[in-house]
Amino acid sequence: CNVEAAKNLVLAGVSLTIRDHRTVGIADVAYNYFLREDDMGKGRAESTAKRVQEMNPLCTVSSSSAPVGPCDDVAALSKELAAFDVLAWDSDACFFSDLHKHTMQERSGTQGSQPGGKEESASQVEEFDFPSLEAWLSSSPRELQEKKVDDSIVLVSLFLAFAKSKASGGPTREEGGSFTAFCQAQTKALPNVDGMADLNHAYSCFFVEPLMHVASVLAGLLSQEVIKAITKKDPPLMNTVCFNAHTSVGLVERVPAAPKQSVKRKAA
Repeated sequence: CNVEAAKNLVLAGVSLTIRDHRTVGIADVAYNYFLREDDMGKGRAESTAKRVQEMNPLCTVSSSSAPVGPCDDVAALSKELAAFDVLAWDSDACFFSDLHKHTMQERSGTQGSQPGGKEESASQVEEFDFPSLEAWLSSSPRELQEKKVDDSIVLVSLFLAFAKSKASGGPTREEGGSFTAFCQAQTKALPNVDGMADLNHAYSCFFVEPLMHVASVLAGLLSQEVIKAITKKDPPLMNTVCFNAHTSVGLVERVPAAPKQSVKRKAA
């Protein structure tokens, strides 16, 4: 997804830095079409950046091999910058966005509308207040089900909660049975996601690289949201986007749900 998003953004005229501390292996060459066999053993970021740069010489594409660590203070950065978090696996993919307090300055014209018409001249400024990633993670799977959130998002929430519950080392592919038992304890009803035979199968898919067309679709949506954040044009998708290749359906949900506004009634 990262490679696809980088390609889309550069073609749209966005300069960027590709950051990856790992070296190129045979699996990378098979999956990342910007890499070649003669890149084996070299830095993934540097090898990818030079070929992404070739797609648009008007942009600047740099690379960094510095690993993400405590010195980055990611939590502090996410409070200042727009943040996008991606999770993609097998035939499904999901991303979360946090543009903080985002101001949309204008909307694209309606198809078929006349330039300079009444629709275009009207004020299009609109404010969006995005929930933080911390607020997203604080919503339990059971709470999401009570709010009628789609099962694909509930599954992601369950996987992240299960990963967090592991004291050290993180989850492993062999723990499908433990994941199923965890889901039974955390939910009212087990999530049912199209294309997944059962939770054991769903869990194993989290450890599989996403199919190329799944990565392409998600990266297209992600790039679109990055460009909206930069240009402040058109309403952003708030704040969780999931795509399922089995149904060819993408869905958007706000997590946690926006609080209901009380309706003011006029006195009789």
